[in-house]
Amino acid sequence: MYRNTMKILKNSIFSSIGFLLIFASVNAGVIKPEDAKQYRDILTVSGNRSSYYTLNDASLVYKVKGPQRIKIYSRAVLSAKSSKSKSYGFEIQLNGNQPLQVEHQQKWSRGVKSPQHPNHYFSKSATDFISIPAGVNDVIIRPKKRSGPVLIRVVEDTKGAKGKKKRVDALSEEAPVKLVANNKTLSYYALRKDHPLFVTLEGPVNLEIVSRLGFDPQMGREEDYRLQVLHNGKVVGTYYFSTDRSEETLVQDQSGVVPGKWRSCDVKLGKGIHEIKLRLLDENRQAFVKLSRINTK
Repeated sequence: MYRNTMKILKNSIFSSIGFLLIFASVNAGVIKPEDAKQYRDILTVSGNRSSYYTLNDASLVYKVKGPQRIKIYSRAVLSAKSSKSKSYGFEIQLNGNQPLQVEHQQKWSRGVKSPQHPNHYFSKSATDFISIPAGVNDVIIRPKKRSGPVLIRVVEDTKGAKGKKKRVDALSEEAPVKLVANNKTLSYYALRKDHPLFVTLEGPVNLEIVSRLGFDPQMGREEDYRLQVLHNGKVVGTYYFSTDRSEETLVQDQSGVVPGKWRSCDVKLGKGIHEIKLRLLDENRQAFVKLSRINTK
């Protein structure tokens, strides 16, 4: 009897451990807001259950430990199926700084259901990336009245792939800009809202995008900018960066313009041919971009 009891107890312990490991793997990297249970909604996305949080009358407040980058998935709640795109938006405020204005336009998604709200429909997801500084940070996501309910899911963004880098040439109407640092010249592409960059790559590959904001004399010590990445015509992510002036680098042939400290992101691409478009979303600003490929074969 003692042996049977120990065997049952042992099996129970291993079953519990297995459950915890499975649960941890499913929920690894998910960041929950304060009072999470109050706002939680379970969505079934292509058969997989995911936790989202409703942004409607009240803000979602997060405590996020940095440095890291977070990924924010958002979906509009729809009252009916429709082939038309739904416009929606919200604000993201980091540590009391100027809020970032987020705007998206997405169509209805067939593969998304809510067991809690079977009569609701949901848009395809949009993705925003925010760089989080070191320490414990306050991230507040605020609703916009005219957007209606929006579902939010915040996760930790995994680190970029490591490996040997090879420079990638972009299609640009302008010659590359020269940045000079410690008597060394670096070649970057200029990126403006009306002057996007285009890249064609064969995968599987990781595309690394290193960007630096161009600081004009009238700009402050620290500034934000937004970089959007489109893959085969569809937006795959909007990256929000905050940077300050570089003390060591100058822009050749642009008097008074100082580049900001570099910020980076990467896009993972599968097999096949990929058309990538890079856009700067900010008016009357420019960024400088350097592209590299990291092979995943």
